[in-house]
Amino acid sequence: MTPFKPVKQIKASDEVFNQLKSAIFNGQYLSGEKLPSERELIESFHVSRTVVRESIKALEASGLVEIKQGATGGAFIKALTFERLTSATKDLFFMNQMSFSEICEARLNIEPMVARLAAKNCTEEWAARLREACLRENDSTEYPETILLKSKVHYLIAEMCDNRYLAAIVKSMVQLVGTISHEFKPDSDEIHPAGLHNMIVEAIITGDADKAEREMYLHLTNFSKVTQDIERQYRKRAHT
Repeated sequence: MTPFKPVKQIKASDEVFNQLKSAIFNGQYLSGEKLPSERELIESFHVSRTVVRESIKALEASGLVEIKQGATGGAFIKALTFERLTSATKDLFFMNQMSFSEICEARLNIEPMVARLAAKNCTEEWAARLREACLRENDSTEYPETILLKSKVHYLIAEMCDNRYLAAIVKSMVQLVGTISHEFKPDSDEIHPAGLHNMIVEAIITGDADKAEREMYLHLTNFSKVTQDIERQYRKRAHT
């Protein structure tokens, strides 16, 4: 008897699924980002539309993507975070049993440390991605696009810290703030003016861990004040 096992032929849709899944897990696509269109995937993999659709359905069944319909629809990456906690906390916020200040307090105790770790792990590739995210933060002021654009720097920094548990916590909190903001849609320039991340990003790129930590703390402190004021206005309108 030979020690070999029969070769199993992998379906094309399984291969496409595996490659896309690997790209998601490797951080090629971040939470909230859209996968390439069907046409782009067909051209990239040299497969049929049926194969691409089967692969996307498999990603959806695995909880990795969310399918959105319409002109701006497609397959969007779902956050690999504490989604159930995020959903529950959002409900508590709108029931007035949770506040922005509590969420921001948690961020203040975690994200500065994450920024410090990111500064120690920055490479030329990460630096380019951070600068690109900063440049594109104001490409849109429309919801939900503006939330994704303004959150991307935080997602990237979380990935850079090289601690998957801390990264998941940060992504969960950032996603939560974005989800709540989307509900009452404050002026995007009011809640997050242009350039707020510049000092953090430059500190990380230059490898200045102390400054990165300090700038993230200052950023979140100021952001907390803005969100608390917006929350007060929202609560006031809700009771009139």
